[in-house]
Amino acid sequence: TVALAARRSWIDYVIKAALPSDLPVKSLQLPRYYDYQLLASYRPAPAHDLRLFVFGSDDAFHVVLRNTGKAGTILTGNQISDATSFWRALGTYKYIPNDRFENTIRLSQGGDHLDIRFFNWNITYDLMFTHFRDTARYEWWKGLALTGGLDIQYGRITNGDFNVPNPPVEGQSLANYDYSAVRHQKIDGKGYFWPAGAFAELEWRPIKNLLLLPGLRFDYWHQVSQPTLAPRFTARYELTPQVTFKGGVGLFYQQPQFHQTDPVFGTPSLKCERALHTSAGAEWKPRKYLVLDATGFYKNLDNMISVTPASANGDSTASRFDNNGKGRVYGLELVGKHELSSKFVGWLAYTLMRSERRDSGATDYRLFQYDQTHILTVFGSYTLPRNWQAGSRFRYVTGNPATPVTGAVYNASNDVYNPVYGTTYSTRVPAFYQLDIRVDKRWIYNTWMLTAYLDLQNVTNRANPESPEYNYNFSKQRWSQGLPIYPILGVKGEF
Repeated sequence: TVALAARRSWIDYVIKAALPSDLPVKSLQLPRYYDYQLLASYRPAPAHDLRLFVFGSDDAFHVVLRNTGKAGTILTGNQISDATSFWRALGTYKYIPNDRFENTIRLSQGGDHLDIRFFNWNITYDLMFTHFRDTARYEWWKGLALTGGLDIQYGRITNGDFNVPNPPVEGQSLANYDYSAVRHQKIDGKGYFWPAGAFAELEWRPIKNLLLLPGLRFDYWHQVSQPTLAPRFTARYELTPQVTFKGGVGLFYQQPQFHQTDPVFGTPSLKCERALHTSAGAEWKPRKYLVLDATGFYKNLDNMISVTPASANGDSTASRFDNNGKGRVYGLELVGKHELSSKFVGWLAYTLMRSERRDSGATDYRLFQYDQTHILTVFGSYTLPRNWQAGSRFRYVTGNPATPVTGAVYNASNDVYNPVYGTTYSTRVPAFYQLDIRVDKRWIYNTWMLTAYLDLQNVTNRANPESPEYNYNFSKQRWSQGLPIYPILGVKGEF
């Protein structure tokens, strides 16, 4: 079998037709996007399954202004552009000779390209990488099976050119951030990394209604020259056919981001971050088509990468990062699922959560940058007569933490006002909520099918706030807003 798909956005044509001809720009490439996918599968024999999946996308925006930046300011030049593209080719070979053994090999090759220019700042790189993963499973009998495998990746940065200030880090006070301290790093094929790992997990049922899943993962992180060993354990116990208890605990590691160990932008001596995950919960199935799930979780984070106190206070000679940060995340997740029954399918998911971290040199915990106390999603879809279908989705999310501006100081050198910030993340963006409705109608013919749909996003026309905006001297503030009510009308033909 073979499947092929491709698409291109029309937003650049639509906006260009509406723009006036006297814009103060020399050249303009409005946002342009396309992507493609190719999927092919072949089964030469029942025990062998071969698949090839190729996909990619390209996204670009470019503008050259007529009036360049003033000399003496932080930003000079006249160009703003953002070009991002990637491609992936994934081959999979699955071998299942009998009911007791199966083996899956996946080999992928890919490339990423990024070119961002913002006046005199730029980030440009090409990344090529190869990923190999082999997973085998052997079942001795119905109550005992072992899964294990290898996970190896090789990546290399080519044609990397970075000419930007140090990237702001999570929680960094903007009061001490120096946008004028531009650093330069050029990488000509020397930036490579090859993390490698091995894993194993045992599936054991000592009794019919108890499932134990002990596991172990070993990794070697080449970027930081660090081996790690992560044991994990999960258990499920069926008290009755309707009630199941579950729980788990495990160690997880994450290597630093590439720029964090770069000698120009970061600290090469960094090590991996570590997290201990624990969770416990229960599932209840009061009806054949209805499942209710409640899970409490707690994550203890240590060795977290944090800006050093000296660097945070503006000392450019100090090490920028260390591993002295700590964190904790805890909360409760409730999920209700209504499987397709009586022409209705739906689910509800609610998370109550708090995520905090303590930076290097600090004594108190603070909120993470993207901490969200409440996350609620409700979805439902109903199949109507004559091939009509109607569905709706409602979302509510607590606003992200924000750092308020408490005043401003006039900068005579640049003739601008510089903001004075309050306590980091001591306020929040107002909450986000949105109601969407979709209606579909299908016409089925002998050799093809036609579908028309109307998708109304943000039906209540809620002006959801996204980020604060200020006037020239920061004495007045308002919120930038997301999209208003947004109707989408579409048709699709299947032959």
